[in-house]
Parts: sequence; structure tokens; C-alpha cells
Amino acid sequence: SILSQLRTDFSSLNAHRFRCRLAPSPACDACGAANETRAHYLLHCPAWEHLRTPLQRASYSAGILGAVDVRSLLNHPKLLKVTVMFVTETRRF
Repeated sequence: SILSQLRTDFSSLNAHRFRCRLAPSPACDACGAANETRAHYLLHCPAWEHLRTPLQRASYSAGILGAVDVRSLLNHPKLLKVTVMFVTETRRF
């Protein structure tokens, strides 16, 4: 599943593809940032900012009051569904 790929950092994000020599650059195609890592994709890419509100709301509801992190998004039982929705809505995978 895509969550497994993101958890293990073996996905079609450019940072991983570049490490495996499957992409010419680790840069983010959506915004041009130097490295399209899972943290960049899930938390920072401005191209997906408009889709992050449900992630933030679900995190708050789950009791995560500080900044949302990659580990929580990919492992917290109350965040998995909304994380999958985010990934689906970006159409990145």
C-alpha cells in the first residue's frame, strides 16, 4: 500500500527515486523544492497546502496539539484514513 511505501521511505517520491537512480533529480515536480521527501510531500509542499486542513483537524482531534509529524500521519490509528484521503486527493501516486 502507499502507506507502507511512505512508512519505509520506498515510494515514487523523487528523493527516493533519485537515490535508486530512477529519476534525474530529487526535486519536487509540484513546487520545485530541492528534495521531494515524504516530510516535504506530507507536511511542507506548498502545492498541497490547500489539502492539509483535514490532516490538521484530525491531528487536533486525536490529541496531537503541536506540529503534525510524519510518524503520526503514517502510524496513528486516528490519522490513517485522513492521510490516505490526502494522498488520494493529491493524485501524486
